[in-house]
Amino acid sequence: MKRLPRLTLTLLLAGALALPGAGATLVPSPQPAPVTRTVQAAAKLLTPDEVIVLMNAGRLTDAETAARAASAAHPESARSLLLLARIQARQGRLPEARATLSRAQTLPQWDEQELGVPFESPGDIEQVMLSDPAAARGLLADVLLAEGDDPKAYYLLAMTEALARQWDASRAALAQARALSPDLRFAEPESLASLERALQQQRPPELDGPALALSPWRFWWVGLLIFLVWFVWWAVRAGQKMAAEEAASRAARIEKATLTAANLDRQVQQELAAARRDTPQEQRRATRLEGLAAQVIEWREKALADRISAALMEATYRRLHAAAQSDDAHAAYTAEEAEKAAKEQARRQAEAERRAQEKNAGGPSSLRKSERSSWSSGHSSSRRDNSGGSKW
Repeated sequence: MKRLPRLTLTLLLAGALALPGAGATLVPSPQPAPVTRTVQAAAKLLTPDEVIVLMNAGRLTDAETAARAASAAHPESARSLLLLARIQARQGRLPEARATLSRAQTLPQWDEQELGVPFESPGDIEQVMLSDPAAARGLLADVLLAEGDDPKAYYLLAMTEALARQWDASRAALAQARALSPDLRFAEPESLASLERALQQQRPPELDGPALALSPWRFWWVGLLIFLVWFVWWAVRAGQKMAAEEAASRAARIEKATLTAANLDRQVQQELAAARRDTPQEQRRATRLEGLAAQVIEWREKALADRISAALMEATYRRLHAAAQSDDAHAAYTAEEAEKAAKEQARRQAEAERRAQEKNAGGPSSLRKSERSSWSSGHSSSRRDNSGGSKW
């Protein structure tokens, strides 16, 4: 009878082992997903893209472990150090992150593959902040890593932490922003006041407008339009006045030029009538005077069209008349005109070359940006990333 309890216990254990589900091999252990699995020392290295997925999912410890494993396996990889620096920045370890980034920048791969910390503009991060504070926190970590201690970044971080109800972190970020820029001139006054009330009352700020001040030049086009309307009105009035004055001046010029042409024509015709043609020299003189008479007729036609002035006709007539008097005078005049033509050709060639050089020359141009378009350094954003991929 003493053996009965032991026998009963043996039978109970045997029955329990025969029940479905009692064996360890009946329920397989779950397998983690390839990207979201916990990084283990014995597992193979994750790719850069997989590490970025972990980082963006907020699994910073796993992402750091994977990045350090990649750096140990590939000491030449600047990409692994870049990702490690971005992870450390998201963990709030900025001094360590910047030191890691400096190490990455000394490796040849940094320049060979154009690596860099990607960061967005203040306005873009502000939009993300309103809908996803956690994502905005990561984007601001990239800015602080790439751009250094930027007061705008700390101000947006203070707003982000307040929206996430992280009051101590928000106060610390706002204090850092004030230390770097005491007047916070880039902050929109109403949004700044809302942030300060939120920190006092410990409730999320109410943002009815942008967190960063808009540029006073955002409505520049209105002023430009007003100026253009005024300028067009002024130009029309001035143009009408100038047109009336020019019409009167043109009529006076034409009248004077036609009278001058008539006087010159009368003079040359009188001289032709009195010219002798007994010798070859006299015949050549008469021929030159006939040419001068034809020139005067051409001037009269130009005078009617306001294409020549009275002063120019008189000056040219005196020179041509003097050149027509003898063969020597005509030869000297011809040589002088040839020299003047050569000089004018050289001048035009030099002017054409100068204009060609000026046309090819150029210079930089810049426009003032709003506070929401760039950081304190003047940089707007950086797409020089290339930190992902399938290879280290």
